[in-house]
Amino acid sequence: MELPIEQALQQGVAAHKEGKVQDAEKLYRAILQSQPLHPDANHNLGVLAVSVNKADLALPLFKTALEANPKIEQFWLSYIDALIKEKQFENAKQVFEQAKTQGMAGDKLNVLETQLTPTAQVNEPKLAVQNKNLSFSQKRKKPSKKKNIKKKAKKQNLKANNPSQQQLNSLLEHYQNGRFSDAEKLAMHITQAFPKHQFAWKVLGAVLGATGRNSEALNANQSEVALYPQDAAAHNNLGVTLKELGRLDEALASCRQAIELKPDLVEAHYNLGNALKELGRLDEALASYTQAIVLKPDLAEAHYNLGNTLTELGRSDQAIANYAQAIELKPDYVEAHSNLGNSLNELERLDEALACYTQVIELKPDYADAHYNLGNGFKELGRLDEALACYTQAIALKPDYVEAHTNIGNTLHDLGRYDEALASYTQAIALKPDYAGAHYNLGMLLFESKKYNLAAEQFELCDTHESKLYGIKCSYFHDKESVFYEKFDFLVNQGVVNAALGSLGLQSKAKYGIKKSNPFCNDPLKHVLKTNLNELYDFEKIFIDTAKDVLTDKSVSYKEQGHLTNGVQTSGNIFTQGKVPKTDIKSIIYTEIEKYRFQFKDSKEGFIKNWPTSYEIKGWLICMQRGGKLAPHIHDTGWITGSIYINVPPKSETDSGNLVLCLSDQYHVLGVEKSQQSIIDVVTGSLCLFPSSLHHYTVPFEEKEERIVLAFDVIPK
Repeated sequence: MELPIEQALQQGVAAHKEGKVQDAEKLYRAILQSQPLHPDANHNLGVLAVSVNKADLALPLFKTALEANPKIEQFWLSYIDALIKEKQFENAKQVFEQAKTQGMAGDKLNVLETQLTPTAQVNEPKLAVQNKNLSFSQKRKKPSKKKNIKKKAKKQNLKANNPSQQQLNSLLEHYQNGRFSDAEKLAMHITQAFPKHQFAWKVLGAVLGATGRNSEALNANQSEVALYPQDAAAHNNLGVTLKELGRLDEALASCRQAIELKPDLVEAHYNLGNALKELGRLDEALASYTQAIVLKPDLAEAHYNLGNTLTELGRSDQAIANYAQAIELKPDYVEAHSNLGNSLNELERLDEALACYTQVIELKPDYADAHYNLGNGFKELGRLDEALACYTQAIALKPDYVEAHTNIGNTLHDLGRYDEALASYTQAIALKPDYAGAHYNLGMLLFESKKYNLAAEQFELCDTHESKLYGIKCSYFHDKESVFYEKFDFLVNQGVVNAALGSLGLQSKAKYGIKKSNPFCNDPLKHVLKTNLNELYDFEKIFIDTAKDVLTDKSVSYKEQGHLTNGVQTSGNIFTQGKVPKTDIKSIIYTEIEKYRFQFKDSKEGFIKNWPTSYEIKGWLICMQRGGKLAPHIHDTGWITGSIYINVPPKSETDSGNLVLCLSDQYHVLGVEKSQQSIIDVVTGSLCLFPSSLHHYTVPFEEKEERIVLAFDVIPK
């Protein structure tokens, strides 16, 4: 039975690799009988011909492969190499230029280019021209025998000062086929025997760089430049090596010298962009990558790094187009797919981001970062079990992946599996003792367990505002007044403004009787705004129906919530789940937030005066059954906290199911000083906005209907 073409090709390649030349040839020819223009079969048959020194027979095969698929770099390399072997240097030059117009670039192509220069060939075109000129000048007078001897001696001397064509071909073949050890040995031999021959230095530098020995590569690149200071490619190669060694200013100089010598040298513009990006000179890097793209619009790497630079500049929306272009030019560009996913994730286009990460895994199943990123996406969507599976796979591929261990801990924490979460954080710290993220999350786990001394030890090992704030909380709850005020004053003097610090200032006054300057909000109860959304929007269609859609979505997980009794809370960000992103809910909330800001625009409080220049909102649904309640708490990372009441059961008591806002979570204060709290009468359709430094809780209710609330935070970016 006749084999399918792809199966025949696979078997041919396998036989080829095993050295079964005749079997491979039969399979390739069988493919060409049914598909004469099949690019891979033509190319591989050509490779077989070259391997038995029949480059002339390979030429038409390589040409056919190229015409069928000019996007494959190896087809160009093989064709040019065969032309050089056949000493068809002018044809090789023409094909080389065609390769450049097709966007082909790289070390292997550069190495081939050097074989087209006078120093790379035994029968150098440049020397041939000189000999022709000499003969022409002596046509009027017959050369004497003595002069012929000198001429012959000169030719012999030229040959003696250059390696043989066979040596150069072998050197190039070793390098192209990844036989770096053989290439290095031969390059070393040639450079020692012919120290003034540039090509061997070029290959030696490329091999040493490819094997990570950049310090040694530097010497080879410098020798290459010294021999031919007008060779732009040599300066570019030197720039690449200097960048790898961290000598960025020198790298810039080399790349710029290459551009001065050859303004259209795409690689030099691209590598200049890389060095500038490394130096943090992002706008200049953008210009260099853009120039490289102008010269070669189909240079995928330039589009990719342009996207990376835009991402670093916070312009993820623009970066998406560049990553997409890189992928269009190079569909198997794993890194571009991955970073496209990251940018889409940044813009909260999670479904598209997940599709990108899934594509990365299809292209490269052992790419641990893709599994990790996919896990992050699932976690954001509230799909905790799937997130857990992704993180586990990332660790299976990369056992020392500390971020994955930490996020497994976070996911287990959300699932209420605290002992397992503790083990994951501990493992992450064992792998990387100075990893702040693991220490912080372990500290949070201990803090929630009221093990304040142990938690404080973990927070001390971090150096972030969040960890310092929780270190202060530990001293507050452990009743270390002097330590508390020392740390509190330090952060205030540092200019820190956030809800957690504001809340601590209010609580400490109630607990210790000492009034401190509050950088966030001294009187948050005067900054509460209640709105009836029923009067402004189609509340049932926009909010109630959407909430039902999320709550009936079986893919949505629910997280453990220590403050919640007789209820559940969705995991992840509600604004990425179900049909919520396709509704007006988010834009309505943004509108109401801006109304809030305008309402209090004349306030002297810190949270208004220091309103974040950009922010995001993250939300979740809370469903309570009869007897349900929320204990007093604040949202530490928020700036403004909001709650939209999707369904409030009829009240059997005056305050059943109402919202209580208070300055402290201390029950002895709540029960005695009514001035420290405000009870908000809420009904279905109510929106309440208040500073995130306010504690809030729910009055229990006994009605049979569910109490459903959409809660959210404004979080500074």
